Amino acid sequence: MTGSIEDPSGIQDLLLFRLSKIVSIGGSMVTRICEGQFGITRREWAVLAMVAQADEMPWSRIVEQSELDDARLSRAVSSLVAKGLASKRRIPSRGVWVSLTDAGRSVFAALFPVTRSVNLRLLEALDEAGRKQLDRALDAIHHRAVALAEQTDLPNADRRRGKA
Repeated sequence: MTGSIEDPSGIQDLLLFRLSKIVSIGGSMVTRICEGQFGITRREWAVLAMVAQADEMPWSRIVEQSELDDARLSRAVSSLVAKGLASKRRIPSRGVWVSLTDAGRSVFAALFPVTRSVNLRLLEALDEAGRKQLDRALDAIHHRAVALAEQTDLPNADRRRGKA
């Protein structure tokens, strides 16, 4: 008996599992390009791309848009700074701001078209109407996920002891 997205009978039918497989496959292409050609991780690429589109960005907005916690964002930004691709500065009463160096802007200018192409090639599986429907569906699912996360009281994971 085979399930469906509306009536899952196994893990293969679950929305999050299916999305994670797509991200894993498509993301591995982007990761290989980021690491192999540009020497940055996919997480660093995400931060670099967000900052590139804003010229300079406050730490809090990067956290919000990237959905990275402070520790992961700190590692990504520190690495970008060490590689000469970004800089950060503290502005009194405005917090920490991140901007790109000329080298960072050059990486963005070279890498964005490549990652854009990967994304567009994945979308070739759909016609124009399907792409528009997918765009609306992803927005709706994202808003629903945010709402569920805000109203759900889940326990913290205790990974050190192997407990969920």
